[in-house]
Amino acid sequence: MPSIIYLAVSAAAMTGLAQLASAQTNITASACVAESVYSDCNRNVADTWRSCINNCNGNGDCIVDCGCTAHQQYINCMAHSCWNQVYSCEYQLFVQQYFAVCPSATEPIPFWPAPDNAPNRCSCSLGKVLTNTLSARQAQLSCVQNITNQALNDIPDLSNLGNLANIPDIARTATDCACCGASASLSSAWQVCPNTVPTLAGADLWPLFFPSTFPNLYTSIPNFAWSTCDNTLSSTDCANLGFSDTDNKYYRPGDFPQNGTSTLHNVAGTVTAPPSGTVITWSQASATYTVTATGVDRGVVAGASQTDEC
Repeated sequence: MPSIIYLAVSAAAMTGLAQLASAQTNITASACVAESVYSDCNRNVADTWRSCINNCNGNGDCIVDCGCTAHQQYINCMAHSCWNQVYSCEYQLFVQQYFAVCPSATEPIPFWPAPDNAPNRCSCSLGKVLTNTLSARQAQLSCVQNITNQALNDIPDLSNLGNLANIPDIARTATDCACCGASASLSSAWQVCPNTVPTLAGADLWPLFFPSTFPNLYTSIPNFAWSTCDNTLSSTDCANLGFSDTDNKYYRPGDFPQNGTSTLHNVAGTVTAPPSGTVITWSQASATYTVTATGVDRGVVAGASQTDEC
């Protein structure tokens, strides 16, 4: 699927390669429980990532794989020597970036989303917003697949044109799927973080995870645009199409609540012990990692005393 490769490579080039020297998580090493260990870990990941890309000789799939592995290794660095910052906005934003640049990224991810009321957590549950976005994307894929299957089932005899499915109805339902998926993703930012500036809360994830050129999401809707979904959503029950109806609103383009005005910040509190225990094991598509936390017996660097702007 060329569009997926193009999306991932473009994202990696813009957000990944340009920030190799920034350790990706944008967490200051001095905030970590084991500062020098964390710095060395990030430096090693950056060097390995750079070497991996150089060995790809311009192959897009290879470059994407390098980015996926590097992001996983950065997560390991956090679990190993900066576990006291894993609920922060910086780490939650990093996981958001991982899903954006790595098509094979899957849940669960260590320390993400941050638990409610966790110490030193981000003021906006960015993990919940992205989880809702990913869920909406999957529901939309299933919705379109159901339409396709139904259309095929309605054609028992291809030699008889009278058995052809009602093409306008199929296209209309595909539009319903697209509008529900887009609304579920966009609405989440306002629902989960009503006081936060929507783009900071994740409202701008929609064009990344729901691009109009993504064929799997927009089959039969070549000219789809979110701005045209007002009437569709007024007459569509998204739950009937397979979308979640639990604590979820499907705002139309013209009826979103007032925007929040707060920026992202870390709330008060200190993570005093590795949140998932001294040893964690987690897996992604092509690797399983076991990480042992260090610095457990050291004095933990204090988290936000009141609020730290991200």
